[in-house]
Amino acid sequence: MRTYTRREFIAITTTGAAAAAIAAACGDDGYGGDDKPAATATVEPAGSAATPGSTVDAGADNAAVGLRWFGQSMFVLTSPGGTTVLLDPFNDIGYTVPPPLHTDVATITHEHPDHNTGAPGGTATLYRGLTADGWLDLDETAGDVRIRTVRTYHDDAQGAQRGRNAVFVFETPGIRIAHLGDLGHQLDDEQLTAIGPIDALMIPVGGTFTIDAAGATAVTAALHPKMVFPMHYKTAKAGGALATADAFLEGKTVQRVGSTDLRLTPADIPTALTAYVLDYE
Repeated sequence: MRTYTRREFIAITTTGAAAAAIAAACGDDGYGGDDKPAATATVEPAGSAATPGSTVDAGADNAAVGLRWFGQSMFVLTSPGGTTVLLDPFNDIGYTVPPPLHTDVATITHEHPDHNTGAPGGTATLYRGLTADGWLDLDETAGDVRIRTVRTYHDDAQGAQRGRNAVFVFETPGIRIAHLGDLGHQLDDEQLTAIGPIDALMIPVGGTFTIDAAGATAVTAALHPKMVFPMHYKTAKAGGALATADAFLEGKTVQRVGSTDLRLTPADIPTALTAYVLDYE
């Protein structure tokens, strides 16, 4: 597998002025520096572009977890108690950059510009999964959401190619969710145990910089969720050298949501693995 420098990564996953701006801000130091926290700051195989203005709200259903996908690996999770968590916010990579989001928490799995915009909109608490020389070992509670991290890598060479990556696990009343960031390898027994039982999995499937469709299918099988949300794949708006989600979805039960938003209760958890394809902004 070819190893890409940060500048090459930006060039093929973004276009135009956005790519140039990010490249200039990040510099061209390869992947060796990607673990250092940054300053806070017409293919349509699966999801499709959504009408602007959709929202996530647990609403009157106090057992519901709200999920909203913006594209790439960026989600907003809203707990049954109304706690809001922003996951892996991106900058201008092709998807619609949302207006300021005022969430209770923001989490960043690793320090690449399509995952680490920071805390847009004045997020109260920001958790960066990586430190200057390792990982943030996190086990904290925000409102009714327990947030944990698990140490992983962005490649299958112990981080030698693309650095480290943190898995975030979110435990809400009734539903447990894992966001794998840019996982680049199969999980070992220690990592599987640390993640623990989950109901829903957010997993990269586009390959090139992460596990590919076959690798994502194997990781999904090892974690045994009932709901899987593919992310970090090629769409009509972004993705560059990534593959589409088609290969990952092949042979699976697929639910095309037809919206950026989804509300889930424990009663909605299917009995067999189902892939949920959300629209993006």
